[in-house]
Amino acid sequence: MNNNPDQLYAFLRSMGDFVWEADIDMRQINFNRNEGTHVLGFSLEKWAESPGFWESRIHPDDIGVVFQYRNLRNNPGIIHSFEYRMISEDGNIKWVKDSVAFTHEEGRLPVLSGIMKETTNYQRLIAMEELEKNVFRLYIDNSLNDLLLSYLKGLETLFPQMHCSVMKIKNGHLYDGIAPSLPEDYMKAIENQLIGENVGSCGSAAALKKQVIVSDISTDPKWANYREAALIHGLKSCWSNPVISTEGEVMATLAMYYHEPKTPTVDELQVMERVTALLQIILENRQKSEIIRESNLLMLQSQELAHFGNWNWDIEHNIVTWSPALYSIYGLNRHEFKATFEGYLELLHPDDRPMVRGIIEHVLKTGEDSEFEERIIRPNGEERYLRSWAKQKLDQNGKVIGLIGACLDNTEKVKSMMSIKQQNKKFRDIAWLQSHVIRAPLARIMGLVNLIKNTPTDELKQGELLDFLLDSANELDDQIRVISQKAEIRDTDEE
Repeated sequence: MNNNPDQLYAFLRSMGDFVWEADIDMRQINFNRNEGTHVLGFSLEKWAESPGFWESRIHPDDIGVVFQYRNLRNNPGIIHSFEYRMISEDGNIKWVKDSVAFTHEEGRLPVLSGIMKETTNYQRLIAMEELEKNVFRLYIDNSLNDLLLSYLKGLETLFPQMHCSVMKIKNGHLYDGIAPSLPEDYMKAIENQLIGENVGSCGSAAALKKQVIVSDISTDPKWANYREAALIHGLKSCWSNPVISTEGEVMATLAMYYHEPKTPTVDELQVMERVTALLQIILENRQKSEIIRESNLLMLQSQELAHFGNWNWDIEHNIVTWSPALYSIYGLNRHEFKATFEGYLELLHPDDRPMVRGIIEHVLKTGEDSEFEERIIRPNGEERYLRSWAKQKLDQNGKVIGLIGACLDNTEKVKSMMSIKQQNKKFRDIAWLQSHVIRAPLARIMGLVNLIKNTPTDELKQGELLDFLLDSANELDDQIRVISQKAEIRDTDEE
């Protein structure tokens, strides 16, 4: 193997590495290049000519690495690796990995030698993954705005020069903006703006449904009517991505602002796309969750109003799940009553238990859906009439794993029908009285009248005939009174 130092340095330079040598206090660093620019954006001469320059560019949270370097004198000849953050010339955070060793050769001053390599992309990838994990951890227990605010704050920590915002889209307007570090006055100025092809970066991105990069707000025509609001707060550039649902609807926009005219690098564009993709998942899932939540609420309210409940029986674990309306139908407290199949049978009217058990067994055995009527006894002793349905539930292999069904409280309808039957019986009783009982005295009266009419006066026994007429009239009066009383009882029942 060729150990030529010049070739080794050339190889390391081709890999983007910086070979350096410094005094044991890291006050002055010399790179093994005659000229060029360090990953932080400063010339290599700047490092050599400025004592203490390395320490001055270390991120404040990582300043402890300075003491670790100085302690290397206690471990000569051993290579140590350090990874820490530094602040570049443009104020961005850069990660570097340093492989360092302390050497003290005879006739020379002790020195630290190392190979410095940028690892920003790798470290940023790790940080992005951790940030995204944290977002998903917060997803369930936090409001959408709090979730977005936490996510954007995390992004701004990774990119200190960047100011993020998310603007939701509703009815073609920008609204409810979330921005951790943008001025409140600016956010108010863009609130409720109508989207359009020349409505800043966000309004244009939403209207065009594509990425809009404005590298200089002061000259870009998309900002003609809005640049004053941005420039007064020192906002010089703005890149925006539309957040589009799987149905093609623009739900929001993601914007990244800078205090200088700036065009995104390839890495920054990739970050924009990654963040936009995650925002799509968050917003679309929240949107669908809201629709499901509203639908469930409407369903529960409808069930309550209609006295209609549903149930699900997991046969293997004998777990029965009831909808809230079903507890109401049975007159039970959902926090006190544990639903099981046996518990359900106990609630049935004793006369209906064998029938219902047989119906359920038939459904399980044959797979035929069933519709049946049953009676239940509430804890307060009240009897209720239900109309019920039951259906098999199968797994993907066709195995019966449970039953699903529903119950409609039919009590009022049944009672109404029973009342109608009773009323119909009274009508029939009245009709029978009219057609049979009343007809007999009326027929006698008519016969007597006809007899008087057709019998000569001298042959009439007037007293007897009048007695017959009076008896028949009294009988008729009694029957009419009975009918009237029955009619009065019916009217009272209806009231």
